Amino acid sequence: MLFGLVPIISAISWYDFSWDSLNANNNSKTTDSIPNNSKTTDSINDSIKKEALILSEVVAWYSPQIPLSQGPLEYWGLPGLILEVSVGNTTILCSKIIMNPGERSKIKAPEKGKIVTKTEYQEIISDPRFLGLFQFGSFVPTLSTKLSIEFPDNISIGYKTFHTKNFPIEFKKEHKLNRIVYTWTLNNIDGFQGEEQSESLLYYLPHIILYIKSHNINGDIYSVLNDVNDLYKWYDFLVNNITENNLNKVHDIAENISNPYTDKHDKAEAIFNWVQDNITYVAFEDGLGGFIPRSASSVIEKRYGDCKDMANLLYEMLNHVDIESYRTWIGTRDRPYSYREVPTPMVDNHMITAAVIDNDTIFLDATDSYVSYGLPSSFIQNKEALIGINSKKFNIRRIPVPNMKQNKTDTYSEISINGNLVEVNETRSLTGFEKVSYISDFTFNKNDKTREEYLNTTLKLGNNKTMYSNISERNFDNKSSPLLLSYDLKIDNYLKKVANKTYINMNIDRTLSRSKIDLKNRKYSKKIDHKYEKAYTTRLIVPEGFKVSNIPEDLSYEHPKFGFDISYVKNDDQITQHKVIYINALRIDNNEFEIWNNFIKNITRAYKKNIILEQLK
Repeated sequence: MLFGLVPIISAISWYDFSWDSLNANNNSKTTDSIPNNSKTTDSINDSIKKEALILSEVVAWYSPQIPLSQGPLEYWGLPGLILEVSVGNTTILCSKIIMNPGERSKIKAPEKGKIVTKTEYQEIISDPRFLGLFQFGSFVPTLSTKLSIEFPDNISIGYKTFHTKNFPIEFKKEHKLNRIVYTWTLNNIDGFQGEEQSESLLYYLPHIILYIKSHNINGDIYSVLNDVNDLYKWYDFLVNNITENNLNKVHDIAENISNPYTDKHDKAEAIFNWVQDNITYVAFEDGLGGFIPRSASSVIEKRYGDCKDMANLLYEMLNHVDIESYRTWIGTRDRPYSYREVPTPMVDNHMITAAVIDNDTIFLDATDSYVSYGLPSSFIQNKEALIGINSKKFNIRRIPVPNMKQNKTDTYSEISINGNLVEVNETRSLTGFEKVSYISDFTFNKNDKTREEYLNTTLKLGNNKTMYSNISERNFDNKSSPLLLSYDLKIDNYLKKVANKTYINMNIDRTLSRSKIDLKNRKYSKKIDHKYEKAYTTRLIVPEGFKVSNIPEDLSYEHPKFGFDISYVKNDDQITQHKVIYINALRIDNNEFEIWNNFIKNITRAYKKNIILEQLK
């Protein structure tokens, strides 16, 4: 089969298809903008029919096993006899083959092929919405990069360049007969090597996103991706082609899970947790298969699926138990685009479910096995979400960013001195993304290590003399409750003794002490996974026969994006340190590097302050 759809592209290789057929009997030229006489449709069904017309403007079925490059009208030259041609509403069918009996040619019946559904067929074909992006550069320095792309002149395109401010772009637009050639050239592009905790290369590397806005057929304008409405219309068309044979099992499971509860939030949470725990995330990203969810019944049966499969399953289960929910398209934090900026599939690469309960929208991402109900995955924070309400309506909402107090670690420590040995009993309470980070790190990095071995190799707390033992955990698998860690900690040779004075540092955990930014070599902004707050209450038991001769002064550093506060209180034979460290940002920009380093300098200086104990005579 030959299917004609996408523009002819030189200098790069994207998708092989052609818009030549759309030029037939059309001598008018269009500009890069939609003409004022653009037609609108009266209904979503009409628009879908026009979409279908675009996707099948010229379809030729041919047989390579009949090696005759013949066909009706101008449709010939393929490596096999053309048996059927569809052009718009016209279909030409080969109903008879007359052979020359003198030549005694033997025709072998086709052995390959299978019956496919309409949706499966759409997964096979190319689509004009998949033009994607082009990068002017790579991980190595590039002397010159050129993108040249050719369209018939009845195609209206849109494009947007990114991070080209410091590059003189050579842009040419040339008319050649019935075609237009667009060319962009950039020279002397530095290589992108990436840095620790940096954003994706799409935040820095010069690139262009190009898309087809519309095409003109005999004066009629048909939209492709003129705006976000067109993009959503296509997304809705795709999900409405999901083949659901039997949802009985899906509905039965949803009912069994939710029946013990009366509150809708409890029902939604139970279903969300079930999908998280019972459906394994496996990515499928082949062509249109990356956009069309598989049936909820098949996902239940196979017990695996990708993001859109799990989102669609949640959608079906929640709605069945009368919880209003919608399929929701979204881009991860690696995609720095908005839907209105570039209304193309390049904006998003992920799908979740949005549930609405008591006018509250809860974004549910079951692909993250460790997030709790109501907490969005860290990699979609602050991103635009395209919520599909119905065939004609959608909403664009921004995913909330959990504040730093929702992602909190509370640490309670009691320090005692036994000769030269410092012994610590410590309890930690982790919530939000702090809990998610710990569990995911432990799950993927512990390998064959015991919990003691894991903690001793990963949580050195700023010094390499710590030894953990007697570790206990609570709520590791309970997503709705804080993770509680308790353990004993021994630190040998931690004390410093000079004459009759003993110096002890109460800052056992020295978070961020090694986070200074290299101002000379760092090129890119610093990415932060999530906002957080770490609070410490540390109590030192003054040993018998000693008195406190010095307590450090209270220190603090305040900035809207980061800071700390450390204070000390003496009460009888105890000294209590209260310490709070906060990060209230998802990104530290280059112009903030010096301020950040000043913050790290101040907190490192505060970490070095000691309690001085003087031995009594």
